Amino acid sequence: MKAKQIFLLIFWTLLILASAYFYYDNAVVYLFGYRNERFAGHAFWFVVHILGATCSLFLGPIQFWKSIRTKYIKYHRLAGKIYIIGSLAAAISAFRLTLIFDCVGCRYSLIPLSVLLFLTTSMAWYAILKRNIVAHKQFMVRSYVCALAFVFVRLDNIIPPLQLIFDPIKSDDVFAVVMEWTFSILPLILVEILMIWIPSLRQSKIA
Repeated sequence: MKAKQIFLLIFWTLLILASAYFYYDNAVVYLFGYRNERFAGHAFWFVVHILGATCSLFLGPIQFWKSIRTKYIKYHRLAGKIYIIGSLAAAISAFRLTLIFDCVGCRYSLIPLSVLLFLTTSMAWYAILKRNIVAHKQFMVRSYVCALAFVFVRLDNIIPPLQLIFDPIKSDDVFAVVMEWTFSILPLILVEILMIWIPSLRQSKIA
């Protein structure tokens, strides 16, 4: 197995495990009786968000699996449609829930994130309708990164070094805002650098 394949295997394994931990800690407990007091009276939107995010988190990795895309085209298309519908539902419900979120400062990061999730997913869908495979893949990556932002903001619970980095922040609200901005924007910037910036520098000059 090549070094790149080993890296990708480790990368996706860690990502899926982090998503599973987040899902268990935030979604499964809700189904077994836990109710988030912050969203009391808005259970419908919370359930819609959970169902939509389920599609985003667990269908996303499969969509990027090259062998599945090439060998099982019908499945890839069906899973892609479910992913898009789920992600749009997650984005809309996240926007609605953010408006009543008790952490007012958090709204300024969560609202743009929910809008970005909606836009990138919509553009991925539009691109594939136009048979623009390159743009479709790029916007799917952006959409998945936006969906993962809800996982990233809780990484401090399972990665001790992050606790040390953000420990000086004593206010819970400020901590939440900093975490959300950090793990919403930085992954998107990193993706743009790897997906757009670096490849553009490798292109040959056109006379």
